[in-house]
Amino acid sequence: MALRDSGKVVVEVGVNEVATKDEAAGVPYTAEEVAADVVACGRAGVTMAHFHARHPDGRQAFTDAAITGDVLAAVAREIDLLAYPSYNNADLSVVWDLAASREPERRLQVSPFDPVQHIRRVLWQEESNSFGVVTFGPDDPAHSRPPYPPELDRLAELGLVPNIAIFNVSDLRWTLLAARAGVLRQPLNLKMFFSDRWVSNNEPDPAVLDFLLSRIPDGIDHETVVVPYAMSSAERCEALWDAALERGLGIRTGLGDTPLVHPTATNAELAERAVERVRKHGLEPATTAELRERCGLTAGAAA
Repeated sequence: MALRDSGKVVVEVGVNEVATKDEAAGVPYTAEEVAADVVACGRAGVTMAHFHARHPDGRQAFTDAAITGDVLAAVAREIDLLAYPSYNNADLSVVWDLAASREPERRLQVSPFDPVQHIRRVLWQEESNSFGVVTFGPDDPAHSRPPYPPELDRLAELGLVPNIAIFNVSDLRWTLLAARAGVLRQPLNLKMFFSDRWVSNNEPDPAVLDFLLSRIPDGIDHETVVVPYAMSSAERCEALWDAALERGLGIRTGLGDTPLVHPTATNAELAERAVERVRKHGLEPATTAELRERCGLTAGAAA
């Protein structure tokens, strides 16, 4: 049963992303800062948290399993909250490292997955309900490419739930076909990104949200979170969050997502506001335990 059927929605926080302290002073960089913000947001009532591992000077540390693991462990010592990192250039090595960690508090259960980082010139074969590769001949480097990212098989083998970033309708189309083909298990965990500044993201308009939702067949089970991202307008963020909640969808907030809109806020304050917004719509934030059960995951280290 979908969370919305019981009056619950996912509330997620993106604590730092690529935002800088120049844009918003509260953006966390170090593992200690990130973990403290994730814990504070968890105590404010969010369901899950997303973060970028970063160096103390703010540089990205996508492949640094030590920094990412330090964040996960520090959070797990305080609260039970699903948290997951980011990655770049289709390199999921940090996910593989932490999924196999012998220390439960450093072990990942949710993995990021961005179709845009993996999908190139894919062909859909309706007659076989499967993917193929568009190739220009045997000399084309794409000729020997697998028809779908093999990383998905490894995620499934490790019992990791992919959190799928939907930046545009092409991402959504591929994801839905992957579910049809059995490449992605359901329920799908979708994050729909909207931006008035990043032109590769969906346009931040409730009508665009409705269009995307109209493309999801009734037979596809999903939990969807709406993410206003790199926005310059607080009003358009709020319109998207309200539209999402009116449709029984989850929402994401955080300094990482909208530093220019909230330059003086803290992540905990944004989490509190998001939880209040959810309740004004007659809904409740899903707990981490409820989301785990929905996704077929076991309890966390701090449970």
